Parts: sequence; C-alpha cells; structure tokens
Amino acid sequence: MSGIEVLGPDASGAENVQRWAASGLPIPPSWQVSREAVLALQVDDLARRLRALPRMFGRQRRWVLHHGVMNPRSRRESLLKLDSDQALAHALHQLFEHRPGPDHAIIQALPDLQAAGVLFTRHPLRQDLPHMVVEGVPAGAGERQRLVFDTDGRLVHHGDGSPALDRIVPTGALVTLGHLLRNQFDHPQAGEWVYDGERIWLLQSLPVGSLPVPEEAWNRRAGGALFNQALTPLWYTLEGRWLKTAFWWPLARRHGWKELENVEPYRRQHSHLYSNALYFRRLAETWPAAWSQVPPAWQPPESLDDPTSRRRLPPPRRRWLWTLAVLERRLKQCHRKQEWAGNNDRDALWHQLIALDRIGERLARLEGRLCYLWLPELADFHDQPFPLTSLLTASELRALDQALDLKKRDVGKRDVGDAGQGAELATLRPGDDPVHAPVRDSPSLTAVLEAAGERRRRHDPSDRLDTEVAAWLSLAKRARALRQALAQQLREWLVRAAGELVSQELLAHPDDIHFLYFDELWTLWMQRRIPKSAAGRIIAQRKVRYLEDALVGAPDWKMDRIGYGFGGNTSEPLLLGLPLVAGRVEGPVRRLCSAWALNNIRPGDVLVVDEVDAAWTPWLARAGALILSRRDPANPAASLARACGIPAVWGLADALHGVRDEEWVVLDGAAGTVARNTSPAPGG
Repeated sequence: MSGIEVLGPDASGAENVQRWAASGLPIPPSWQVSREAVLALQVDDLARRLRALPRMFGRQRRWVLHHGVMNPRSRRESLLKLDSDQALAHALHQLFEHRPGPDHAIIQALPDLQAAGVLFTRHPLRQDLPHMVVEGVPAGAGERQRLVFDTDGRLVHHGDGSPALDRIVPTGALVTLGHLLRNQFDHPQAGEWVYDGERIWLLQSLPVGSLPVPEEAWNRRAGGALFNQALTPLWYTLEGRWLKTAFWWPLARRHGWKELENVEPYRRQHSHLYSNALYFRRLAETWPAAWSQVPPAWQPPESLDDPTSRRRLPPPRRRWLWTLAVLERRLKQCHRKQEWAGNNDRDALWHQLIALDRIGERLARLEGRLCYLWLPELADFHDQPFPLTSLLTASELRALDQALDLKKRDVGKRDVGDAGQGAELATLRPGDDPVHAPVRDSPSLTAVLEAAGERRRRHDPSDRLDTEVAAWLSLAKRARALRQALAQQLREWLVRAAGELVSQELLAHPDDIHFLYFDELWTLWMQRRIPKSAAGRIIAQRKVRYLEDALVGAPDWKMDRIGYGFGGNTSEPLLLGLPLVAGRVEGPVRRLCSAWALNNIRPGDVLVVDEVDAAWTPWLARAGALILSRRDPANPAASLARACGIPAVWGLADALHGVRDEEWVVLDGAAGTVARNTSPAPGG
C-alpha cells in the first residue's frame, strides 16, 4: 500500500523495531506511515485505508503511535495508545500538520490489553541488587503494582494490588522477556510492555536512567574476610595502606593498568571501607569471579556462569607457606621485644610499632591474593557452605564449643574469664580492629552467652572437600590467624602508648588512640603535641559517628550518579531466599551489622546478617534462626547454621534493608521464605 510500508524483521533495518524483531524480541506488527500518504487523504479516507491493513488479531484491534522523542535530549519515544482506526487517523493528521514535523511515523497494532507496564532488567536505583523489577497496571486497576524477580527467575516480591498483577500476567513470560533484553543490550534496560491475555509484546526499550554505567562506584562488600564491619580511623590507615601499597598498586603496575596509577583502591565512608570497583572491573578480565564485585550496570550481558571461564585452582604455592612461617616467627620476636622494652624508652616503643607495620604490609601482599583473587574463584565451585572446621581456627572452634557449654552463671561458679577450659573464649576478640576488647573485658558480651535459652551442639557435616580446596582454605585460615595475632599485638602496643599519652595530657581517654589517623598518632608521639585535626572535640565526634555507623550499617554501594524515572522507594521487601537449613521459627528480627551489636542478641532472635567475622559464631549460635543476605559458601554464619542445626535462609539479597529490628517474622528454612507476622510478639 503506497505510503504505508510493513516493517518486518531486519537485522540491518533503519528502525529499532525491525532490528529488535530480528533479534527475537516480541515486537507487535509494525508499519511505517509517510507524511505524504497521510496529508493526501482526509481523516475518514485515511481511516478506511488503515482498516484495510492485514488483520493480525481476531477482535477489535488497538493502535500504538510512536509520537517522536519526548524532548530533544531524550531517547524515549512518546507512545500514544489509540482504540480505533478513526482515532489513529486523527492522531496522524495532527502529528504531520505541525511544522516542522517528522517525515514518517511508526504505528503498531495490538489486541485488547489486560495489563501494561515497564520491565527493568536491573534495579534502577539500587545498583547493588541484580534483581529484575517489573512495574505494571492491570486493565481497570488504578494503582501501579511491582514485581521483583531474583537472578534465578523466582518471584521474590509482589504487591498487594487487586487484581494481583502476577495473577494476570504469567511470571514466566516476564522472566523470558527480561532474559531476552539482557542478552540483546549491553546496558540495563527499561522495556515498555503490554499483555493481551496470550502473550507479552515489547513496545520500546531504553537504557535505565540518565547514566547507565556510573563513572565511579565503591563496593563495601568486596574482599572476602577483609573489612567485614565498621573500622576505626587508625585501623583503616594501617590495614588499608598495607593492602594498597603491597597488593593493589603492584598488581596495577604488573598488569599495565596505567589509568589506575595512583588511584586510591579504598575509601572510608560511614565508618566502613569501600573498595574502588574500577580495580575489580580490570581484575575481572583475567579473574571472572571479580565481576560479582562490580555494579550490575558494569557487568557483561552474557552469563557469568560459563564453566569454561572458571579457573581450576592449582595447589597453594609452597613459598606462600614459607612466607607465613617467616612472618609468624617475626611476630613472636616482636612480642618478646615488646615485653622487654621499658616504659620510658619512647624511641624503642615506636620502633616496635614500625616493625609490626612491616609485618602487616608483607602479610597484606599474601592476603590480597587470597581474598581478592583465589578465594572468590574457589567459592564459585560450591553451592553449599564449607564445613565449619575448614573456616574457623582451632582456637575459634574451642571458643565456640566453650560458649555452647556455658550455663547461666550462679554465685560461686567460674566465669569465662577464669583460666582453664574457658581460656579461648575469654581471650576471643570479635574483630581484627584493635579497638575490640577480648570477651573477658566485656561483661555485656559474656551476658549474652550465659542467657537462658536453647543450647545447641555442634555436629559437623560429613562433607569431604576436594584436597586442593581444603589446602586453600587452610592457608586462608592460617593467614587470618596471623592477622588476628598481629592485631592483638597492635592492641597491646596501643594500650601501652595510650596510657603514656593520657598521663602527659595529650589524650583525654585511652580509647581515643583508636580514633587517630596514623599521621596524627606520629605527631602526638614523636612531637608531643596535639594536632588541630585531633582536638578533643573532633575525637569525640569521630567516636560517636563510628558507633552510630557500626550499629546502623552502611549502604552497599556508593555511586557518583544513579538512574532516574523509577516509581518507588530505594529499598525492596525481598523476603524470599533459598533454603539452607530446614526448620520453622517465629521470632523478632535483629539486624547484625557489627560486633557492637552482639550484646543486643537475645536467645531466639531471628538474626539478619550480611558479612560476619568468624569470631562471632559463639553469639550467632544463640539465634533462633539466621537470615543471610548472600549465598556465600565461605560465610561462617552459613557453616554454623549447618553445623548446629539452626534454621536458616540464605540468598535473601536485600535482607538488611527490607526488615526492621524487633519486627516479628516467621522463617521457614525448608521453603526459603521469611513471612512478616502482624501479630505482636508473645507478651507484647
């Protein structure tokens, strides 16, 4: 028909709808209408010509007119939905009668619709979440509803609208459309869809937000066992510098990453350490597991689960074991010198700190390779938690067993600080940061362990690890034990130095030393003066901010910019995870973001955790149930749940943001579900 041409599938076609249809996307029947053909006819005559177009549907068809971009800077087409041939003819005349106007327009035919909406292949605001988000409105309903799907295509959240969107639109069809869009485009997409009762049609697709790929992104959760909770300024300037100078910068030079020369790999915000995703983006070129540490907007559209891209881990190198043995011996020598040094020998005391600093830098070179290169690849081969014995040191396992055997203290009974069978538990510190005191110096932590409640026993699963996997985990465990011993010696040094600084009125309180940056500590110690940046008021502010951040937790990602145009909140109630340990538990939620929240645990709490320190296991064992935000086989909390039979769900990605403390929930470990219970807690 002259002036009205069919736009069939064509991979090299001039129009998007042709190329999309050729790639397999469900594009409705489309035509291109020229200006001349429209203006040469009256409205009624044009309507008759449109009516003569091939009938694609058995009943009254509707039309979609691509009305041109919404504004000159936009890539989004304005879509006008029309319910008759006459209405389309009027709309075409109005479009082409304006000067200047387009030379042609695209029209698409549709049957009666039962629902319409937008599908986001990645969450448009929360770029730490890889979930697919669908917003839609059923025909006759006024309110927009939202569906959220996880990476396995499971529906993990649906709204409360009536009629329910997921009852009208087949969720499998939405998941299929999402996969098609992900595979077709390099960037996250927002696809406008309609559903006719039989199939889903795609009208147009656009990149999510104004900046699909952020120029800068910082990830809090990169690094395995490193930096898994809030950290003080002094510990940040020590361990952060060790990893920067001993691991990241040499790695960048070795691989020729010139754009990363002198680029900081870390940033401390909200008292948490964030890793620069630019490093992981380059790292993923040779270590595929690193893709999980970059924003979803940066991840490639193809599947990251290709077995051919995975590394087969060789056995740990012997020289790494030799390096650990050398560092362990040097640390013991430093400890003996520290015991011999006199309190009045300031230079000797400072030289001890420098010796510990050098050990930390050499250890960071090895731990950087372990935590950033090898261990993430290791976890990719396992879908179940590693045995607890492969993750915890012998001392930590004994401390856990001692905690499980504790009874509520009666008058005259020995407490955990006494010598003997409770020695490991008494000396356990719930974090590497030297600010953390051992259990024997923390009555509140002891009280949690002694509180009445269900007592469990540890029964390690009979799973046998591959010999090479076991060797890597053993090496990582030994390196972590050395880091803990180094941190303990640093704590002893800092306690000793703080006492002298307080006596000289250079510090107001011994704990203040942990809230100095390293250069401020040097000024206080070597020049015996208080720098302006470490005035008493500033130190007090740092302490308050640190404790607040430790209890609240930190955002998972920090972006330079985020996408726009999403009609919703930044948090999602994702309450469907994956089964880990069977069991049904009802109780109050307790989010656990740092060691400072351990003393809030009550027996029977449903604990929600992301990353945990292995030293937390004695307190985690008091939980009624566990919710883990990620499916990480190297997470000690997951291994503890299996070993002690604690009902648990994992892979519940937005758990820390989707629940509130004291909220009453019902966890079903076998189904992988967490249901909110509106009933008050017993006795509430």
